[in-house]
Amino acid sequence: MEVLAKSDGTTLEQHTQDVRDEATKIVASRPFVTQKYFQRTGHHLPILIDEIARWHDAGKAHPRWQTACRGDYEESKVTGKNCGTRLMRAGIRHEIASLVSMKNNSVNLPKCGWVAVAAHHRKLSERHHKRWHDKTLQDWQTHAAFWQMFKTTSTQFRADDSEDFEKVLLRRYEYDGPRAWLQLADGRASAKESGDELPELKSFNYQFPYETKRGVQQIITELWDEPFAILRAPTGAGKTDAALLWAQHQIENNRADRLVIAMPTRFTSNALSVNIAENISQRGLYHSTSRFYEEEQQKNSDGFDPDFFTKEMLLARLLETPVTVTTIDHLCIALTGAREDHHGIFWGLAHSCVVIDEADFYDDFTQRNLIVLLRALKALSVPVLIMSATVPESARELYGESGFHSKKIYEDTSDITRKRCYIERRGRVQTPDDISALLCLGDSGPLIIYANTVERAQAYRKWFYDNEFNDEDVVLYHSRFCEPDKVAIEEKLIHLMGKEAWEKGEARGVAILTQIGELSVNISADVMISDLCPIDRLAQRAGRLSRFHLPEENFLGQLYIVLPIKNGEEDEWYPAPYGRFAGGKWEMTDILLQSNEWLTDGEYSPRDFSDLVNRLYPVANAPTSKARENARMLENSFINNWLIVQNAELETEDDEQTHQWKSRDIAPQQTVYVNVKIATIIDNDTPTLDIPNRMKFREWTLQHGVQIYGYQLEEAKKIGALEQTTIYVGEDTEKVWLVNENFYDLRYGLNFNREEGKNDDFV
Repeated sequence: MEVLAKSDGTTLEQHTQDVRDEATKIVASRPFVTQKYFQRTGHHLPILIDEIARWHDAGKAHPRWQTACRGDYEESKVTGKNCGTRLMRAGIRHEIASLVSMKNNSVNLPKCGWVAVAAHHRKLSERHHKRWHDKTLQDWQTHAAFWQMFKTTSTQFRADDSEDFEKVLLRRYEYDGPRAWLQLADGRASAKESGDELPELKSFNYQFPYETKRGVQQIITELWDEPFAILRAPTGAGKTDAALLWAQHQIENNRADRLVIAMPTRFTSNALSVNIAENISQRGLYHSTSRFYEEEQQKNSDGFDPDFFTKEMLLARLLETPVTVTTIDHLCIALTGAREDHHGIFWGLAHSCVVIDEADFYDDFTQRNLIVLLRALKALSVPVLIMSATVPESARELYGESGFHSKKIYEDTSDITRKRCYIERRGRVQTPDDISALLCLGDSGPLIIYANTVERAQAYRKWFYDNEFNDEDVVLYHSRFCEPDKVAIEEKLIHLMGKEAWEKGEARGVAILTQIGELSVNISADVMISDLCPIDRLAQRAGRLSRFHLPEENFLGQLYIVLPIKNGEEDEWYPAPYGRFAGGKWEMTDILLQSNEWLTDGEYSPRDFSDLVNRLYPVANAPTSKARENARMLENSFINNWLIVQNAELETEDDEQTHQWKSRDIAPQQTVYVNVKIATIIDNDTPTLDIPNRMKFREWTLQHGVQIYGYQLEEAKKIGALEQTTIYVGEDTEKVWLVNENFYDLRYGLNFNREEGKNDDFV
């Protein structure tokens, strides 16, 4: 009787060969990886991965496992349905039995190979350690000895030791390679056995889309042989194609085989991924809501296959696509090892060249996380390019703390002195009525308005409604929309003010944006109104001003700056969100005060903004104790979790913090749900909605969820904007807050300043 590998009748011999074949294909598609791995570890990866693929499921031949599998197989033949209940109750982990089989057969593998077999079903974790001490099994003492070996290996390094941080980086690289690729080969083999189509493992291929290179694209040749470089270039100068040329050079010179572009936010990631898709062989997008965004982009195309799409997303998550656009948070959290797939992400990162775009967008808290990431990239010999329109000279000192050093900041000076905009200060503004004459400029052509807070942005939107502007041409965009509506809003903004609209002479409308629109949406207007903000942020906003005019036109956009005030107090300048929140209120910072002092009426060029930013940040600021401690926890997590996933394993793949470390210094937030219609809510203890499992619940959350702060939740409850109900999630129940439909729509987003039942009246 043939030995089975699965309850569908697939034999162990066939599955093992399938995994070996997939492993061979993976290795063949990644020659650079094989070379780098040998140079750093001395292991021949093609031989090692084939050997562990050969033995990874040997434990399935165990009589106890075979009896259960055979019983499930026979039941499946009778019922025509997949059955796995006997295997679930068999009380044996086949990967542990595989290790015993390897030991009994005197298999000669480095320790990283044994770890790969132990982890190939993602259960080498403290959460599953009891499996290794099950005394009902005949070989339990051997199982326990394996666990002790792994445990001893994992604890040989000490947290809080900077030298051990460097040592762990190299050791984790050695171990993560076979671990990650065995899981990838096993998953791809199983998918093929089920008849699924798989995305190819493609190589990087970039086609420069223009006949000649612009200034920044020529300057890239001056820095592309440096292991670490900083590039400053104005918004719209062509930095993206310069970055792709840089990556092409790294890959052609055998320093990497793929590109990872890390962006400050998921919204900037979305925009960039769309811009580069046409000129590269394959690109992946991954962040906490990328699945929904990508699915919305693709689902209406011919032949859209949700299962194939999921497999493409997995490759992007693991950084296994030739170009992956993601967030800095995704890269940082992979260092923590708080989930099994972090090992795969780390492995992909080690063979990448990395572009960190708009690096100066990060606050001090996130910059300290970035320093830790840069330390890791330097130790792994990963080429890094930092890019921004406004990065200050002091950034060299800041990033130098990672061990990476740059002799200068490279800069595109080809068009840097041309005046791009005229700034005119218009004083203090509490309500839109205070600048009604300026707002009426939206009648004569495209107008972009930047508000520092959601509430101010919504008030602007309300003013245009009250003053009978064409409602379809006024678009509000901020963070308190659900994901489907964000996609729809971005598409509408591009339609109204994108490059194609300008080329056709059809650009029109009013765009009202918060910080979400500083970097992400590729739109333009010749007139802009902005709340005062730090100069580096204002330079980013000004990058959307007269964006599509040719240099020879020498066009000067008009930028009006207003000072936001609150509560009618003439002296109460409202600094949110760029001030400091302390003692329950927003306080002013020196950065804001200096920005207010230095921004005067007159013409401005990119060089003018750059000089002001250098004045604003003359030295790298010392980190706050909170930021320093958080970065230390990232290093400690890396050291503590490098081999065995700890008990505090993250529950979802999209978590952006562990129990000890955070990617961002953001107050705790609560998800509330919009656009959910439940006919009758009986009471809070009676579930009113049935979602089959946790994965579907995550998808539902992406579809309907909006994040708010805790204090906003309490205020919303008081005015009756929320109602709590209970829903089924699989066999469990979950209490969720549903937003009353009167407090959310596509025009305003989530708006707790609106009177219930009055869609356009504010309190």
